[in-house]
Amino acid sequence: MKINNMNKQTLITSLNKKYPKMHIMADGNGWVSDSPDAFSISAEEPVMDSRGYDMFNYWTEDYEVYEFGISTEFSDFLSDHGWYAEWVNPGVVAIIKD
Repeated sequence: MKINNMNKQTLITSLNKKYPKMHIMADGNGWVSDSPDAFSISAEEPVMDSRGYDMFNYWTEDYEVYEFGISTEFSDFLSDHGWYAEWVNPGVVAIIKD
């Protein structure tokens, strides 16, 4: 259920508060286009969700905790605000407006 559609800067500010160790590349850093509808996040930083699981695990087969290797808690948060996550490669996740 969507709570609201956040714009890119509001979402980045919210993620920085919620996950201060997350390395966010607002301009996409070459992995995604620099647009108001996309940015990227490093999946190589040790960021945990509130349950204590790694935020990103490209190789996992645990489909209760992860949705295609991305924490379900994080995926749900993005979805609630009109965004979704998609792997660029095992070290970078693109965040894209839904």
